[in-house]
Amino acid sequence: MAFQVDLLFHDMIQQVNRLLEYPKWLSVERSQISFYSIKLTSIYMAFQTRPMKCQDNLSELLVDTTLHILVRRILDSKNLGTSGEFSNLIDPPDLTLIGMRLAFEVQVIYKAFMQDSSLDLSLQDKDLNFTFGPYMNPDGDMKFQEVFIGFKSEASGLLQQLASITKKKLEVISVVGMAGLGKTTLATRLYNDPYVMHYFYIRAWVTCSQVYRKKDLLLSILRSVSDITDDICEMDDNVVAHHLYRALMGRRYLIVIDDIWSNEAWDDFKRCFPDDNNGSKIMMTTRLKDVALHAQPEGNPLCLRFLTEEESFDLLRRKAFIWGIFSGNLSLIGKSISSKCRGLPLAIVVIAGILKNKYQVDWWEQVAESVSSYILSDEKQYMDTLALSYNHLPQHLRPLFLSFGAFPEDHDIIWLWITEGFILPDSTRKSLEDVAEHYLMDLVSRSLVVAEKLRKRIFHLISTSTINILIHVLAVQQIPLKNPIFVSALPMHQTVLAILSEVSQSNHVDVSITCDTSKLMRTLDLSSIELLVFPTELLQLVQLRYLELQFRTGNPPESISHLKELQTLIMSSRMHIVVPNNTWKMKHLKHFCIKSGVNLVNFSSVDDNSSLLEHLQTMSLVSPTRSCRHMLARTYNLQKLGLCGPMTTASGDLKFPDICHLKQLTTLKLLNTIPLCKVARLSDSFLFPETLKSLSLSNTYLGWKEAWAFEMIPNLEVLKLKFHAFVGNDWETRPEAFPHLKFLRLDELDIVTWTASRNHFPVLQRLQVWRCSYLMEIPEDFGNICTLEWIELSGCSDAAADSARDIMKEQGSNGNDWLKIRLNPGLTPS
Repeated sequence: MAFQVDLLFHDMIQQVNRLLEYPKWLSVERSQISFYSIKLTSIYMAFQTRPMKCQDNLSELLVDTTLHILVRRILDSKNLGTSGEFSNLIDPPDLTLIGMRLAFEVQVIYKAFMQDSSLDLSLQDKDLNFTFGPYMNPDGDMKFQEVFIGFKSEASGLLQQLASITKKKLEVISVVGMAGLGKTTLATRLYNDPYVMHYFYIRAWVTCSQVYRKKDLLLSILRSVSDITDDICEMDDNVVAHHLYRALMGRRYLIVIDDIWSNEAWDDFKRCFPDDNNGSKIMMTTRLKDVALHAQPEGNPLCLRFLTEEESFDLLRRKAFIWGIFSGNLSLIGKSISSKCRGLPLAIVVIAGILKNKYQVDWWEQVAESVSSYILSDEKQYMDTLALSYNHLPQHLRPLFLSFGAFPEDHDIIWLWITEGFILPDSTRKSLEDVAEHYLMDLVSRSLVVAEKLRKRIFHLISTSTINILIHVLAVQQIPLKNPIFVSALPMHQTVLAILSEVSQSNHVDVSITCDTSKLMRTLDLSSIELLVFPTELLQLVQLRYLELQFRTGNPPESISHLKELQTLIMSSRMHIVVPNNTWKMKHLKHFCIKSGVNLVNFSSVDDNSSLLEHLQTMSLVSPTRSCRHMLARTYNLQKLGLCGPMTTASGDLKFPDICHLKQLTTLKLLNTIPLCKVARLSDSFLFPETLKSLSLSNTYLGWKEAWAFEMIPNLEVLKLKFHAFVGNDWETRPEAFPHLKFLRLDELDIVTWTASRNHFPVLQRLQVWRCSYLMEIPEDFGNICTLEWIELSGCSDAAADSARDIMKEQGSNGNDWLKIRLNPGLTPS
């Protein structure tokens, strides 16, 4: 099969020579192509010097046209500009892909001959590597450039900041993000950008880390500025700092401080950097937003996002070295694997190393089924780095962080923290929920909790939060090592979840639960399976504080009151649930939630005790019956209320229980279940408490003239109008409407024209318009709302989408680059 090897090498060399024939390459690009040519020739010569017998047929590689296609597309892009062929590619083709493909084909040839035990080509992995672009890394060593995927707009924006000719004052630029997100990679990319290298007279890079010696770091920067003598090395910190200050004076410099952990570390450095109004810059990377804000009090730190699903898949296939052989099945599995990495580059790189050069479909399927387990098997690549984030946490936040490793994702972590007794009252007299939320936001600022997932909580929509897969693995590992609180309590919970998970996969819904050794359990979540009925065995768990479950039919028994310590009860059922009287005898009950249905509340025979429901803060979803009205009259501390049931009278009035006395109510959800053939109107007694911040209406069939009552709610921040909440073609908002509204969603409404201005929504931050197919345009003046960050449209007319684009285009021309438009995003559940 030696002739096949000759053909393959001749073809590769010919394709590289085709690239060299293009006359307008930049010098660095031509050097890269020449590097490929020289490398190919030398490897081919190594093969020719050894008589070999190929054990594998290479015919499949002979007919593979991937290299030809890449070369043709690159040349087309050079000759014709942007070709229409590129519309289906994540990124335009570049020369790096050529090197990756050449390396792949050479490795296939090499492996085909490795079965010959007598063969000794004296080729090592580095000999088969076609990565081009050695550069001096920040530590002064030669290093090949890493694959850089995503963050193109971020890199462009930072480059403009770094090389701005209009801002002469010394400026600090910060990049914030969790471990493994790409902060250092992005900073390195900018540090080695040719324009940056030309623009700054001096560049220096130091890695600070948690434990550092000030003098060592000062000397490291000084070495990049001038030669240092042994005498300088013997000087104390202050003298070295003075030498550095004088060496930087009058020269435009860029200093990168990588991985800085504390305000004190910045304070140690900042006096060493003179401000000569010459455009000098300090760029820092950190996991802690508070540190960035301390160093950059008037600036806006870049909080690095996660990769998109497309970018994640692109990084996976590049790092796994799989260009050109991606079959349909492998592509689908690869996308599933990359999506489970949740956009974290480090997780993708770790899993790509496991998949690299292994293209069996069954192996990829095996990895896809348990991505976190395979990441855990290669922990040496990342665990020490991630553990720094845990080690830097104050003691009161450590058990809260560890809880993310014990409980499933997308649960109300704040309720769980309170249930487990992790949140204690502080000196500020805040509620436990407020204290817990403050701690949660502290974890966000430390880049341990995904900030994007918390946006809904900030808008009072949900209370769940999420951590990335690697952080979850870190939390799971640290539980037995760092916090014995979890060792005894949580394995029982996890054991029950594991058993029930297996049961759910086998579709057995008639489950009997034995609770003998688990009577001390305080938290139990059975929501992952559907039980036939409410399991009465659970009533033996008298220490339960948190219970979540779903069952097919039936109601909770009156004996549920045996769970006297229960604080949170969450249920779901295919049928409507009748809530027994004795439920309200659980005096510690704070949160009562039924996820769907018209659920009836029994309250008639409960003893008259004014303090009976003093702890109840959440009740949803219940039908607004007479019993419900009696109960609401006794729940003065209720903060969240969801009503689902008949809310319209025969005359067409919208009516529900009086809630004006609920002085703590912040969230209200109204879902009417009686369809109307005519426009409804508000009843005369329709009033809201001034404390209301979030309101959701669905199927209420109100005319737009009734919107005035909602526009004037003084503290309303979130408004969701869903599925015929209002009917009619025209909505004209009143002057000075919605003074504090931050989030507005219109979903499945028949609105055609919307007349509004920036004065009607002065602090709006996010607008979502979903499935409003008749709406002609977004109000043009919305682009002038200075707080507006996002406009999202899905399932709307082309005219509405065009109006949103026009708004963004106009704002972009005015320098407003923070307004984002998202068209046709994947819809989240209402």
